[in-house]
Amino acid sequence: MPVDPAAVVPPGLLDALAQVPDPRDRRGRRFTLATLLAFGVCAMTCAGHNSLVSLAEWGRRCEQEVLARLGCPYDPFAGRYRAPGERTLRDTFARVDPAALTAAGFARLSQLTSPPLNPLAPDGSSEREQRRTHRRARREDPVREVPRRRAFAVDGKCLRGAVRADSSKVFVLSAVRHDDALTAALREIGAKTNEIPEFAPLLDQIDDTDLTDTVITVDALHAQTAHARYLVEQRAAHYLLSVKHNQPTLARQLAKLPWLDIPVQDRSRDRGHGREEVREVKVASVDDLLFPHAKQVVRIHRKRRRLGMKKWRTETLYAVTDLAAHQAEPAEIAAWARGHWMIESTVHWSKDVVFGEDLSQVRRHHTPAVMSVFRDLARAGLHRAGWTNIASGRRAHTRPEAVLTLHGIP
Repeated sequence: MPVDPAAVVPPGLLDALAQVPDPRDRRGRRFTLATLLAFGVCAMTCAGHNSLVSLAEWGRRCEQEVLARLGCPYDPFAGRYRAPGERTLRDTFARVDPAALTAAGFARLSQLTSPPLNPLAPDGSSEREQRRTHRRARREDPVREVPRRRAFAVDGKCLRGAVRADSSKVFVLSAVRHDDALTAALREIGAKTNEIPEFAPLLDQIDDTDLTDTVITVDALHAQTAHARYLVEQRAAHYLLSVKHNQPTLARQLAKLPWLDIPVQDRSRDRGHGREEVREVKVASVDDLLFPHAKQVVRIHRKRRRLGMKKWRTETLYAVTDLAAHQAEPAEIAAWARGHWMIESTVHWSKDVVFGEDLSQVRRHHTPAVMSVFRDLARAGLHRAGWTNIASGRRAHTRPEAVLTLHGIP
């Protein structure tokens, strides 16, 4: 008898985090790793808790019932449940694998369904904001179709406040799904390497079932022939790669195509954040491009101006994809190109502005990357629950009981 997907109950946060390997010695453990990781995610969900010190303070203010739900140990001599201290959190987070933590969170969040409209926030702002966004999207682009394939955006981020002992900055490389802004994989970049050699290891963390026949969108740094062959030949995926002058021969070849003879195949106009932007997309099929598996070339002409100003700034971008014309229409390619910037406008912006990631100066071993994953899981949990305004969602979850309910901790 088939199982009704609606009847399947997704695992709670503690159950999901129990899948993360514990790097600690078996001797002297008082708290389970899942409990300590859940402390990080739950405390980060509340407004104002952005540092290790504030995470420990959040635990000390929790009621006994909350500590019991989180799986904290019971001290028979004191007659109470004990919350972990800052040093316990710091020592544990420094050794946790951020990639395994990301995978555990993605596996759980992928099973949750998101409501089509935000639940009404205490001040009503969240629902009003999303209704306004939906109305604006329908007015500006009433016939835009949803792409036939899912897409992942791959991009790196510098954790500016974190500095290693050798004075090097900490970078993380992430793969974020376009349609729901879930981080599927994350990899910390070593001090003596960069994003390029970490591209394939990052996507190796994603199962073939999630990556097959999807589109990977990346910026010009990753317009590498090895990346294109890896995606198409080894992972049965597709690519949409931006091309700039780090590939000078390819960039010149794209610029010399007869674009004046090609009509505009997709046009969109957006207004928001105090500016107006117009995009025009042209797509051309190619056979002899100097790039492996390339089937179509994309030219995106963007015009931007501040609202109330007359002067426009223009920019022309080029991209290549292995999808043929019958596999990807211009409107779909335009949607993937726009969706790639979601990782900047939604994920990175939220971490920096709402969670203060660039101000965080934690620096011990894996702690900066692990804290970044906590921010991601807190943001995704609120977004999955229907909050479009993450800052408002954090302020609404001041009670620890509400936070535990949000993350499925019974």
